[in-house]
Amino acid sequence: MTAAELKRRWNDPEAMRLVRAVRSWLTGQAARPAGLGEVEGRVDLRGIPLTASPVMLGDKDDPSAGVVWESLDLSGAQVESLRFFGSRISDCRFDGASVLGLRLWGTEVSDCSFRRADLRSRALGTPEWRGLPTVWRRVAFDRAQLRESEFTGSVLEACTFEKTSKLLQLQDCEVIDCTFRGKLDTLLIDGRGLSQPVSPSAFSADFREAVFSDSSITGYVLDRVLLPEQADLVVVRRYPEAFRVAAARLSERAGTEVERRVVAFLEGWAQPPGAEESDCCFDLGPLEGAENAGFNEALERALGLRSLRGR
Repeated sequence: MTAAELKRRWNDPEAMRLVRAVRSWLTGQAARPAGLGEVEGRVDLRGIPLTASPVMLGDKDDPSAGVVWESLDLSGAQVESLRFFGSRISDCRFDGASVLGLRLWGTEVSDCSFRRADLRSRALGTPEWRGLPTVWRRVAFDRAQLRESEFTGSVLEACTFEKTSKLLQLQDCEVIDCTFRGKLDTLLIDGRGLSQPVSPSAFSADFREAVFSDSSITGYVLDRVLLPEQADLVVVRRYPEAFRVAAARLSERAGTEVERRVVAFLEGWAQPPGAEESDCCFDLGPLEGAENAGFNEALERALGLRSLRGR
């Protein structure tokens, strides 16, 4: 069936009653209703108009009162503004679904797919809630709409990202064996502990098939990171000290406006927090163009970057 056909099958009065019963079931208020089919071993909820306004699942005051979503196919469904507390979502498919405004606290999502889903949210991952971390494990985010979305203080393990949307942010997350492919447009990965403490060693990922475009990784040790062979990609080891030293050296002789801008750039990046042993990685693309003429060259001279480019 087409996406339109999957949605239309929920339009008649009997189907609409079933939608209400499914909503009660998935919010933990009733048992699973009769009359639901299966597709590839999952409950067939494809195209269902489940929620459009905020719905709380679990109890924000009780970490033991979460709900369990298991083996559901919600491809193409409308499941917007869901707030999960202390819950578990496993073996579910959300491909092409509208999952706008999803927010998670102390919730684990595992073995799920959000391919081409609209997943825009400011709280896809949150710091520990009542001792429970938010965990995404073996989840496919390939080509999902994640524009201006944020994972903060959560765990991402064995997840895949392909062609990330603009301004996706991973803030102080533990990232374990994740894979990034395609163009990464303004992907910002920051482990400096701005929101909560995180180990600078808590990052391992494969970027070999990715292209950094105005993207950066800051605040993690990059020893377990595989980077692409990209000509304008820069890696600076132990960046806080490297940037401070370079800024001090350049400021002694900064006679041009470009050199003064480079000093300000280096001093800004070197500001705490940020573990002294941590590294940074960024592409020079956004620093190119006529308005930044000479900036890259001055930056390279200050840091001695030519030997590090492409690593």
